[in-house]
Amino acid sequence: MTDNAGDMEILGLDELDRKLGLLDDKLAGKALYSALGFALTPVVKEAKTRASKADEPHTMTYPNGKTVDVEPGLLKSAIRKRRVPKKEMVGEFATGAAMGVYIGKGTKQKVYPNYWHFIEYGTPTFPAAPFIRPAFDNNVDLMIERFSQKLNQNIDKYLE
Repeated sequence: MTDNAGDMEILGLDELDRKLGLLDDKLAGKALYSALGFALTPVVKEAKTRASKADEPHTMTYPNGKTVDVEPGLLKSAIRKRRVPKKEMVGEFATGAAMGVYIGKGTKQKVYPNYWHFIEYGTPTFPAAPFIRPAFDNNVDLMIERFSQKLNQNIDKYLE
């Protein structure tokens, strides 16, 4: 699937595109989003595994000065996949379907871990401990495989 570093060739896209064209827009979108979600699952799982976890509860301060007590594991519980809204799609992605890994509010503790980017990218005094980028990089071939497998299944199901 992969040619050179950064270059990719995916075989069978013309056939998938032809089959997608046989579906109405609503079913095509449903097939695409289902396949994208299936493809992203390993990335989300690995990112959660890689996300650092505090040893003990701590206090988080928001830019407005509000403080919140945070339990260990907030960051891990805030990692998930989400559809990218059409209004956020630009350039070559302006039409079509897109999903991404998203840091939102935690599932148990309903607060946003506003510090996640300091962990991912580091600061002048805190070294980076990336958890999203490596999860993506380690799963590129698997994502492509899972996407094409699920998209084929979905198209065949909807064409029956």
